[in-house]
Amino acid sequence: MISFLASAVLFFVFIGSGCGQNQGGEPTKYQSQAGLEKLTMQGGQASPDNPRFFSARNFTSGTSVAKDIDSIIRPVLVKTFKDTKLISAKGPEAPRIDGEVVEDRLIYSVKPILILSDGDKLHAAFRAAGFPTSPRLGSKPQHGRKNVMMSFFRSTSLRGYSFEINVDIAKQQIEVMSYKLGSKYDRLM
Repeated sequence: MISFLASAVLFFVFIGSGCGQNQGGEPTKYQSQAGLEKLTMQGGQASPDNPRFFSARNFTSGTSVAKDIDSIIRPVLVKTFKDTKLISAKGPEAPRIDGEVVEDRLIYSVKPILILSDGDKLHAAFRAAGFPTSPRLGSKPQHGRKNVMMSFFRSTSLRGYSFEINVDIAKQQIEVMSYKLGSKYDRLM
């Protein structure tokens, strides 16, 4: 009786273990180690390109102010990230509760996948291009969990601008907001 019980337990252990079947956790068997390494390399590499960049179409804004903003922002983005597309441009928005007015909002997509350190890289690129920082967000980039924000002033032959730039890692986009000049946030210091 004990031998029957012991053999039954061994039978169920043997059946329950899968009899040597691949459970999905084991790598596929290859005749050479080179084939296994090639499979591992292919599966482990993430594409360095932003999929949103390829699905977006390059938007052309019709307003002269949005074109002016694009003409000073895009060269810095192109120098920093190479391929850049303007994917959205919106005109003036209703005033906020605190009186702030976003005059224009431009959204860009860049080819490489954005990571948080790209915010610091972009901030340095704007500073190198001669953009003075604004007291709106301070002289250094502001880091969040999924974004990096910065603020700058810039003047063109058309007019002066107060920019807030958000490098959004979650949405894989760069948002540029142009605020109405004379804001209390631009005069904090």
